[in-house]
Amino acid sequence: MYKKMSANYAKPFKTKPFKTAGLPGMLKSILTGEKGESPLTFPVLILITVMVLYMGVDILGIYSTNQKLRAAASETLTLIKMENGWDSDTQQFFDDMLRKAGLSPGTVTVHYATPKNQSPPVQRGDTVVLEVSTSYEVRSLKPLGTTISAPVRVRLSGLAQEFVRQQ
Repeated sequence: MYKKMSANYAKPFKTKPFKTAGLPGMLKSILTGEKGESPLTFPVLILITVMVLYMGVDILGIYSTNQKLRAAASETLTLIKMENGWDSDTQQFFDDMLRKAGLSPGTVTVHYATPKNQSPPVQRGDTVVLEVSTSYEVRSLKPLGTTISAPVRVRLSGLAQEFVRQQ
């Protein structure tokens, strides 16, 4: 009725345990190296990785500078829209907003701002524009003896909100 099992089926399976090298094993294999591999490979890879990460910090710095400049320009544009243009009081307000944002007013250039005292005057519904820029010095390339300055430009526009009566 029943077949007798062969001797091979009665023995338990013998499995080899998994051998995990882990991080120390990987470092050991990298440092001991393969045939023809330079012992400087690991330090060079670390150097390249650190430089790429350091450049990432600069990219975040450029983005942060752009956001600070955009925030100061946006607040100033709101004032320009209310007053229908740019004048010396608006310039002082813009400089104060730059200081609050952590930017130096001396490094920011106003390329164009719709003037308040133009002929014909700016009327309600007319477009007012504020265009400003600054530069960000890329610090990650200084160890290589290279200095690069990345331009950061912001251009905002809106509609004037006050009707000016002409006499």
